Amino acid sequence: MLEEFLLQDFAVIMTVAGVALVLFRFVNQPPVLGYLVAGILVGPFTLPLVGISSPIHSHETIKTLAELGLSILLFAIGLEFGWRRIRMLGLPILVMGVIEISFMIALGYQLGRLLGWTGVESVFLGAAVCISSSAIILKMLRDTGALFSTHGRLIVGLLVVQDFAAVILLSILSGVPSADASRFSDLWPLLGKLLLFLMSVLILGGVLAPRLIRRVGRFHSPEMLLVVGLALCFGLALVADSLGLSAAAGAFIIGAVLGDADYSEDLVRNMAPVRDVFAALFFVSIGMLIDISQAGVFILPALIVTLVFIFGKTFIDTVATLLAGHIGNTPARVGFGMPQMGEFSLAMVKEGSDHGAVGTFMYPVMAISVALTSLVYPIIFRSADRFTGFLSSLSPLFVKRSVFLASNWMESVRVAFNLADSVGDQIRDSAKVIVANSGVVVVLIAVGTFALSYAEPLSGLLGLGERFIGLAVTILVVVFSVPPGIFIWRALRRMIDAVADVLLGEGYFFGAAWALTLRAILRDAFLFALIVLLAAFSIPFLSGLLSLGSFVAPVPILIFIAIVAGAWRLVFRLHRSMENAFRFAFLDSSDEESHDSEELTTR
Repeated sequence: MLEEFLLQDFAVIMTVAGVALVLFRFVNQPPVLGYLVAGILVGPFTLPLVGISSPIHSHETIKTLAELGLSILLFAIGLEFGWRRIRMLGLPILVMGVIEISFMIALGYQLGRLLGWTGVESVFLGAAVCISSSAIILKMLRDTGALFSTHGRLIVGLLVVQDFAAVILLSILSGVPSADASRFSDLWPLLGKLLLFLMSVLILGGVLAPRLIRRVGRFHSPEMLLVVGLALCFGLALVADSLGLSAAAGAFIIGAVLGDADYSEDLVRNMAPVRDVFAALFFVSIGMLIDISQAGVFILPALIVTLVFIFGKTFIDTVATLLAGHIGNTPARVGFGMPQMGEFSLAMVKEGSDHGAVGTFMYPVMAISVALTSLVYPIIFRSADRFTGFLSSLSPLFVKRSVFLASNWMESVRVAFNLADSVGDQIRDSAKVIVANSGVVVVLIAVGTFALSYAEPLSGLLGLGERFIGLAVTILVVVFSVPPGIFIWRALRRMIDAVADVLLGEGYFFGAAWALTLRAILRDAFLFALIVLLAAFSIPFLSGLLSLGSFVAPVPILIFIAIVAGAWRLVFRLHRSMENAFRFAFLDSSDEESHDSEELTTR
């Protein structure tokens, strides 16, 4: 009976969604709006108002499929962007994005409080209004031929920052268990867990997943490529969910990793039909939750949210673009190109409702806001130049001159930060080595701790003692942490020597011998203090690794150590791959191997 209802429900949803899609395309409106209307029509609230029962029988099943649809949708978004595109945005775009997102979250929170909503509901509102719709805005840029213009590139960069921030917000907000604002203090461990998960996927996934896709792609089988891609999508979604994070976040991150791999374009093309089907299901399921009989209750809040969103987005994006050093019509074009609410705003509200953190009234409020911004966005987008001309005609000369000078000053500051000298380059290069290898160590400890949580089932599966498995994991983590430890030590020595040369000069004040002695003392004291600090910081993590370890089987342990020692070159090769993956993900896009790494590998 359940299978019969599922088939019927799916057929009804796809039919109504297809009709709505055709109609809304005909009137040049975004598909999301059509899907929402389709969901309202077939939902449990609309047809019963005229004495007709809803054609959907299993709402819980549709809800589960919609959650899968959200994971697939974010996986596809990650594929299209790619991690390289995310991290190559540049500092100005990142600063603009941070300014915009912070301002809109604060504005949305204050608006929610003024509307009488709870603290948690106000936070969800702030998260929902800080994100614009990538799909609708990118389509508008393409249709107007502005995609590769200056303001078009800035808008695309802001959309990338927002989409990545939206994934982080989804994961954080999924940890809000109720409408109790005091529980927000519990989100800091969740944020740390999300950061470790992100680093682990980007490093380990960056080493393994592209190689897997490359091997699969050589078969030139679209079916095989699609199935393997979906396996990675749902596999990482499952890992994220088991860690208490949003499953959609895991799907997005592995999608971003695969977006830089070979055959990524083929994977995007093969994923498109699956993405479109489940995206339609997701947005229709949101429309099904809107009770139009309560329209009089939420229409006014929806209008207020829409107006605040439009004016807030336009204002802060214009100001942020000015602060980034852009002049002329570009700031207004960026500001007027961003006020379009979309898919992530609805996903935020759904996440809160699924976890019981917000009231169901937020669904219709956000849905109406999405619909209203979709209707007025084309008019707003094309009004930037007219608004700039109107404002310029009213502005006094000293205001125009002040804005011009301020923009030029910001551009000069941005250029100045790109200047470098030999000492600065040496310090920066050493810092990159330290950060990359420290990230590798953190990921190794995190993965080892996660693996120990499955020591008991592994013990039953492999027929080995639980303590032995725990000890084996601990030894592996320690052994693989040795190469990055060596590189960190060497990079620290180079960095401190460079700083000491700047501070002590050539020995004019102390003499050459005293200068060398002071430099050695400064370097060794700093390194010793850093080792003590890192050791103290690592105790909580290492205690988790050593909790199952016990030196009760010396012979197997010695055999294990001997095997690892024999594979020492393999350990350094794996470390080099992980370090390059970390550099690519967080520091630079170069895949060049460090000189130290090559030297130690060939020994």
